[in-house]
Amino acid sequence: MVAGLWGGNFAAMRSLLDELRPLDVVFVRGAGAAFFFALVLLATGRPRLAMPRRDAVRLVLIGVLGVTILNLAVVYGQARLTAALSSLIVTSNPIHTAVISRFLLGEPLGRRKLAGIGLAFAGLVVVLLFGSAEAAALGARELAGVGILAIAPFAWAFYTVLSKPLLAVYPSVHVAAYTTIAGALPFFALPLTGEGMIGRIGALDARGWLAALFVTLVSFVLAYILWYRALRVLSPSQTAVYIYLVPVFGLLFAWLLLGERPTPFLLLGGATILAGVILTNSAPREPTAAPAVAVQPRAAGVVD
Repeated sequence: MVAGLWGGNFAAMRSLLDELRPLDVVFVRGAGAAFFFALVLLATGRPRLAMPRRDAVRLVLIGVLGVTILNLAVVYGQARLTAALSSLIVTSNPIHTAVISRFLLGEPLGRRKLAGIGLAFAGLVVVLLFGSAEAAALGARELAGVGILAIAPFAWAFYTVLSKPLLAVYPSVHVAAYTTIAGALPFFALPLTGEGMIGRIGALDARGWLAALFVTLVSFVLAYILWYRALRVLSPSQTAVYIYLVPVFGLLFAWLLLGERPTPFLLLGGATILAGVILTNSAPREPTAAPAVAVQPRAAGVVD
């Protein structure tokens, strides 16, 4: 379900970027999600949970990675790319997770994982050189967009790995809410620096407001809650596997809603990327030392 929501997010955001500036979309998505999460906290009857300072600091760090940095990278990167191409780039997330696990958890990178990384990179090259709508090499603007957007899956990999220990202590909905609100706080100052931002947002038509609602309430708030619910019972690597489905939905929604017809090279490159990331994540797992993370017992009476 999360993969489907995130796949549709690229089409909705592409539609918003046709009417708004990138920072306008960042404000709508970040501030809107923080507002909805505040309502969720109030609805649970526990808007605040007592926690040690180290956990609070970790939540803020996770919020910066998974909300502040990720949203800036996604919006500014997609402003230069099609929705279909944008959805393909996020499939590199499992590869980032494998590399991060190597350095943070000591998980070895075997031959199969290295082969998968190389295969996925080859697919990305095919997409970049021949996957544009005009079936021609992408220009400097699009290549810059790819570089910016590539930051997003890297940030999300850290976001996922660092969030896992907290889910043994706190309800998943609270972890999602706290990290989102912490990461979205800088976005509330954007209307003060972006001239005419409120006017442009207020001038959105019905389709624009529908897209805004989707990128905030649906693909952000609902998707983050579902992601954390899954992460409580699955490992970060297991949840990362589902990222493979995002470009499938991304291509489908971009074609149905935006008329972005995929080229044969885009499909070939996308399939190669997917094969590479699947190969990377299907490598035999070797036992590794558990990360040195202090986790407190779950508080009595705390439920999701």
